[in-house]
Amino acid sequence: MRQLPNAGREKPTAHYEGRYMWLFVICAVAFVALGLRLWELQIIEGERYYHASTDNIIRQVEVQPPRGEILDHSGVELATNRPSFDVYIQPSIFLANADEEVYELLKRYLSLSQRQLDRLRQRVDAREGEVLVSRDVSRSDVARLQEDQMRLPGVEVRINHQRYYPLHHVGAHALGYVSEVGPEQLRELQPYGYRRGNLIGQMGLERVYEELLHGSPGLSREVVDARGNPVSEAERDFLIGEYQEVGVVPGRDLVTNLDADLMVIIDEAMQDYAAGAAVAVDPNDGSVLALYSKPHFNPNAWSGRLSAMERMRTDSDPFRPMMDKTVNGYFPGSVYKIVGTWMGLAEGHYEPHDEETCRGFHELGNQRFRCWREQGHGRVDAYSSMVQSCDVYYYELAEKVDIDTMAEYARSFGFGEHTGIELPHEQAGRVPDREWHEERSPEGYQRGFDLNTIIGQGDNLTTPLQVAMAYGAIANGGKLYYPQIVDEIRNEEGDTLFEYEPQVRKRVDIDDEHLEVLREGLRGVVHDSQGTGRGSRLSHTEVAGKTGTAQVAQIGTVRIPHEERELHRRNHAWFSAYAPYDDPEIALVVFLEHGGGGGGDAAPVAMEILDRYLTRDTPEALSIRLGEKFDGDDET
Repeated sequence: MRQLPNAGREKPTAHYEGRYMWLFVICAVAFVALGLRLWELQIIEGERYYHASTDNIIRQVEVQPPRGEILDHSGVELATNRPSFDVYIQPSIFLANADEEVYELLKRYLSLSQRQLDRLRQRVDAREGEVLVSRDVSRSDVARLQEDQMRLPGVEVRINHQRYYPLHHVGAHALGYVSEVGPEQLRELQPYGYRRGNLIGQMGLERVYEELLHGSPGLSREVVDARGNPVSEAERDFLIGEYQEVGVVPGRDLVTNLDADLMVIIDEAMQDYAAGAAVAVDPNDGSVLALYSKPHFNPNAWSGRLSAMERMRTDSDPFRPMMDKTVNGYFPGSVYKIVGTWMGLAEGHYEPHDEETCRGFHELGNQRFRCWREQGHGRVDAYSSMVQSCDVYYYELAEKVDIDTMAEYARSFGFGEHTGIELPHEQAGRVPDREWHEERSPEGYQRGFDLNTIIGQGDNLTTPLQVAMAYGAIANGGKLYYPQIVDEIRNEEGDTLFEYEPQVRKRVDIDDEHLEVLREGLRGVVHDSQGTGRGSRLSHTEVAGKTGTAQVAQIGTVRIPHEERELHRRNHAWFSAYAPYDDPEIALVVFLEHGGGGGGDAAPVAMEILDRYLTRDTPEALSIRLGEKFDGDDET
């Protein structure tokens, strides 16, 4: 039988079948592994890799809200915002594309010092988010940066809000200023959303009401290419759709009781004096109408790029421009005599017409206490001692009472205690008593301390604000109010969110008869022919007031004229008043640091302020007059 050719032979592919099987297994395992890896990448870690990839092209920028405005009682802007061109660097884009030449371009275009450039390198290399290179650059600098944009990868100019104070230095201490949050502040405030480069209130109302003024930031998402340039609108819409922006919440506005016009009047009236303070309040409700401290500083400079010259000028000024003198303690001099007058009457040591004889001095043991008038005042009572500011009358009274009783009456007027004003760094002043002297005076309490204390010398310290509130209490019949700067809080639309009501801090427990003696004496200071403030009286309004000249150095046996003394040994000048006498609208204190005498220096300044305030034009013309004065003023 014939056998077929392939009969009994193995299939030609039989010996490949094992290999095919292994190849199939290998491929299957590879595909399974690839599938598992794809599943891991897309499902398990998909979100992380998505963010990693989109972060290269989708940039999220925090948008700072406009800071709330601060307005005076009639709507004049005291602190507002203006556009600011700020330069930022995106480190991831910058480091991937930039070279040494880019740093040199930034240094030249933005006038950076070598130290600033070195710090910029460190911050960029740290890759801790976007870096603020320079704030509030000029339009010409912006133009140069934009013209050279292709050579500046990762560098962008952004329009933000820059704080602006239209009245410049006027009211600077009360308003404060803003600047970048410092390292220590940042550690404390980072949980509340503050980031490096954010602005924060550093003084005055800006600091106290920071939470309300700051607002809440928004978020802007934009798509850029590898060099940081924005892509087309169509590409942006395709990649991020409608989720491109989260709106900001603007800060709240503060409407204050401050009177911008009055503060400008004070500024002009005090222009011939190097240092001092002025405080004006409404005695009927404690509203603070004006706070003025000199020497001043320009908050526009401190809120922007502070120049080395401005910093040096501030640091080298012996009168300390950054100190708010309205809430700082000084020797009060004779404006303090309201305490002694009231105490003498209330304690029964004097009736209003009981007299003492002033020979120009008073002797206690072997020590002679001088009156300011060397030849003396002759026979004086409660009224004439106030009118002529006779020291001897009060020396005699001090021998009849003890210093602790004196301290009680002083504290009843609010001296030696914080007034409760919204501003930070208010001092309580000092009302010395026996315990204070036993603890702090080298030889303990001495009887002569009483005589110095009752005339506002010795260890007394009062703030101009305390004096203003005390005289306001005399004007209104004995109500000592909390001084109130802010009247209401509004939102961006102008709706009132919260309104502050006047608050009585305490009532001065003074009899009507004794209060009338005080009032008549204060009126006599200005309108009596022998009054120490008679030379500055107003023809159209009756003013009640008190002059004060506080010695900062012992007189000695030889009296040296004020203008011949060293600056730090010259007297402080005070004048405190309220007006009109019959229907008070304003209580005013003028304090001139080393400025001379109360009658010759402080009283004329105060009377000029009262004259212009009480006879001024209607408030409708206010913003125009202020605008003409301050527009374009670039004081530094």
